[in-house]
Amino acid sequence: MISINNLWLGITLIFFLSGSSTKSIASENLYSKVLPGCVEILVGGRLDGSGVILDKNGSVLTALHVIRKKQKTYECLSRELGRLPLKLVATYRGCDLALLSLPKRKQAYPTLPLANKIPEEGSKVFLIGSPIFRHQLLLTGFIARRTPTFSWYDQAFTETFPITGMAAPGTSGGPWMNDKGEVFGIQVAGVTTDLGHQGVNSVVGIKSIKKLLTAKKDIVVPTIGSAVEELWGQSPRLLEKLPTEIKGLLFRQVTSKGVCAKAGIKNEDIMLSANGKTYERIEPFIKYVRSLKIDSEVNLKVCDAKGENKKQVKITLRPLN
Repeated sequence: MISINNLWLGITLIFFLSGSSTKSIASENLYSKVLPGCVEILVGGRLDGSGVILDKNGSVLTALHVIRKKQKTYECLSRELGRLPLKLVATYRGCDLALLSLPKRKQAYPTLPLANKIPEEGSKVFLIGSPIFRHQLLLTGFIARRTPTFSWYDQAFTETFPITGMAAPGTSGGPWMNDKGEVFGIQVAGVTTDLGHQGVNSVVGIKSIKKLLTAKKDIVVPTIGSAVEELWGQSPRLLEKLPTEIKGLLFRQVTSKGVCAKAGIKNEDIMLSANGKTYERIEPFIKYVRSLKIDSEVNLKVCDAKGENKKQVKITLRPLN
């Protein structure tokens, strides 16, 4: 005679095995489904990143920093297509995107569809990339937040949103997809410290992807030629010297030939206001700068890291190249 406990154990085991099998098949089907539209990017013959084909004519999207090299010979590599040349079509430096094209052919190229939106926070999502020369791995992550921020790397701010998960070098330019295989983001960077990757990735969202695909020409945004950081993220050494009433953003990585440097602004100077408004967070300030036209003038009120030597300076926004 079968006991109630044994019966429930058997039912639970059946459901567990059934669920595990279904999940495994679903993941396998997703990988098989999307792989033909995913490519690897070669620059000067070297595997430098990942990419995705987004229309039947062979439009390939990747991260701009993948191809920002001295070598200007670009190729795609895939199991489906083999090795083919790529031609640069357009760039979007403000979002670290590059649009390339495969050779014209009568047969339609395999593609991945675009999603309508970024999945909700907590959703499990998928990335195909080639980390450290491991060809086209299916990696997983979770949406950490959908609202955009600005990440500073490669001497520029890039508009991104965060996804948790591990994505090593070589995955840059790879597509982030929902469980239907629809592309909603492009991998561009990881949050790192001296201890390595911190399990958070910076991803360019669907709006920026569609903007470049529609324009098919370079999209240029204005820049001040410097990074800015929030004061509460600074070291105790700096904060101890700073009067508590000082509010604003700290200048970092001031480009030597940029407009801020030419105006006399130095690293660790503080921007007290821009055109009369005080900014304490990065996002509103960079959004304001990018709402202006190139060659617009911005009046900055600046002081040093001790809150002293206050002065007014005028800068002219330049194109981010």
